[in-house]
Amino acid sequence: MTTTWGDPAEVLLRDADTGWSGIWALTHTAAMGALNLAMTVPLGVGVSVSYAAMDFREAQDELEWARPDVRTTATPVRLGTVRPEDANEARAILDRLAAAALDRAAALAEVETDLLSQAALSRVMARLITGRAKVTGRWS
Repeated sequence: MTTTWGDPAEVLLRDADTGWSGIWALTHTAAMGALNLAMTVPLGVGVSVSYAAMDFREAQDELEWARPDVRTTATPVRLGTVRPEDANEARAILDRLAAAALDRAAALAEVETDLLSQAALSRVMARLITGRAKVTGRWS
């Protein structure tokens, strides 16, 4: 799988900036990846991964609401399709993308002085946390 999802994910994890556009790029990639994964895995798992994609997309909506130009300043990454035998590794990559977005959002929330932006980051973090839990199955 390193040639399909691993390489582009590693580049994004390394190169995404620490601001709004980096959070958006990571969140967008996680959302699209989760949708691709949901179509590959068995239905029971696919439902939970689909809900994770919705959480990631809601986080993306919050970012776009707070910073309407964020889509034009970030470069989205397409992970592509995933084989069923690579589902566990794909879930781990989605978890890492969401964790990186969460870390950046938390760091930005600490220095952000605008209250509306802080509130948006709080909502983004909540969606990323629940999305990660749905991808990994870990709720603690």
